[in-house]
Amino acid sequence: MAVFGAVYSAVIGLCVGSFLNVVAYRLPRGESVVRPRSRCPGCGGRIAGRDNLPVLSFVLLGGRCRMCGARISWRYPVVEATAGLLWLISWLTFGPTVDGLAAALFSSLLLVLATIDAAHYLLPDQLTYLTLGLGLAASFGVTWTTPLGSVLGAAAGAVALLLLIGVWYLLRRVRGMGLGDVKMLAGVGAFLGPYGMLLTLFLACLFGAVFGLLLMVRGRLGWGSRLPFGVFLSIGAVVALFFGPRLIAAYSSLL
Repeated sequence: MAVFGAVYSAVIGLCVGSFLNVVAYRLPRGESVVRPRSRCPGCGGRIAGRDNLPVLSFVLLGGRCRMCGARISWRYPVVEATAGLLWLISWLTFGPTVDGLAAALFSSLLLVLATIDAAHYLLPDQLTYLTLGLGLAASFGVTWTTPLGSVLGAAAGAVALLLLIGVWYLLRRVRGMGLGDVKMLAGVGAFLGPYGMLLTLFLACLFGAVFGLLLMVRGRLGWGSRLPFGVFLSIGAVVALFFGPRLIAAYSSLL
C-alpha cells in the first residue's frame, strides 16, 4: 500500500503539472485556463489526448508537435516532472494526511509562480491571493502552524519585503522588487508561519545572491539587471516546507 500510495501521488502530481503548464502559459496572456482545450502554440491545432500525457508524450513525439513539427519547449516536461516529484516528496514526508495534501498543493502553487516569474517577471494576483487564502485555510488542519501563526506569518512576510523595498529605494532610488513578491511572501507566511517565512526569505536572498554573482562573473548580468525573485522565493519555500524544522534545529544547536 505504501508503494501504491507513492506511485499514485507521483502520477497525480504529473497530471497537476500538465495543468500548471496551461496556467503558466495562459494566465499571463489573460486567457482562460479552462477553455479551449490544449493547443499547439505553433500551429494552433488541438492536441489529442494521446499527445497530452505528462512527460511521456513529449518523449514519444521527440519534443515536436505531431501536426506541424514545431519544437515543444523543454519547460513542459520539466514542470510536469517537477510537480510529480513534489507530490511524491509530500507523500513520503507527510503521508496521506492533511499535511501531505497541503504540502502538495502549496508546492504546486510555488512551482507555477516560479515558472511564470521566470518567463514574464510577473507574479499574478490570482495565484498570490490564492496562496494566501489557502494558507490561512490550511492552518486549521496542518500541524506545522496554527491560525494565529498563519496570520502572523502572512503579516510579517508582507512587512518584511515592504521594508526591504523601502530601504533599497532610499539607497538606490529604484524599487528593488515588485508588490507581487510582497504578496507571494505573505502567502508563504500564511502556509508556513513566521519561522518558515523567515527561513524562506533568508534562503531566497542567499540563492538569489549566489545565482546573481555567478551570472555577473560570467558577464551575463550587470548591477542594474533584474532577477525573478519569485523563483528564489519558491525554492526557499520548498526547502523550508520539507526541511525547515531540521534546518532551524541545526542552526539553534550552533547557538
